[in-house]
Amino acid sequence: MASAPASRVYVAEDLESMPDGDRYEIIDGELRERIMSSWSSQIALLIGFLLQGWSRNGHPGFVMGSDGGYTIFPWTAGDLRMPDVSYISRSRVKGLPARGWLSVPPDLAVEVVSPTDSATTVHDKALDYIRAGVPLVWVVFPSSRTVEVFRASEPLRQVFQESDVLKDEEVLPGFAVPVSELFEGLDDQP
Repeated sequence: MASAPASRVYVAEDLESMPDGDRYEIIDGELRERIMSSWSSQIALLIGFLLQGWSRNGHPGFVMGSDGGYTIFPWTAGDLRMPDVSYISRSRVKGLPARGWLSVPPDLAVEVVSPTDSATTVHDKALDYIRAGVPLVWVVFPSSRTVEVFRASEPLRQVFQESDVLKDEEVLPGFAVPVSELFEGLDDQP
């Protein structure tokens, strides 16, 4: 009796040898393709731009886009997550590796929900970031124009509407952006 071959378990290092490895995350040892929509890409770029300006004005750190990854999940060694945007203070990491990914949790991880993302998957990712030591996670929902905020210091998530201001003095002192600003121009037709 022949047995079925075991499924391959991937680790972060496998992506370095794959020609299209930057298109994937590894979650529970499985390759998961990352697909962003135009809206989610635009929102992530804007958040990165705003964070970069804030960082350069007195909050030294590194702002990374969707290809900056983290191997911070000890319960599944080898997993790699690439938030759409992340920020990590220079007080927590002195420099970035020339190759590979960071093994230190960022101060902030941002996921912008694409039409192909399920709410459950994104919610689970946010909770995994918190469990791995990320103090602040933003999940941006372009379709409802809301942002869910998860904090390691609080048991429940908060939902910010377009009329709210997104800020966190503990993790991002002095940073503030109206939620409505994240969605400006998305409905404009060419």
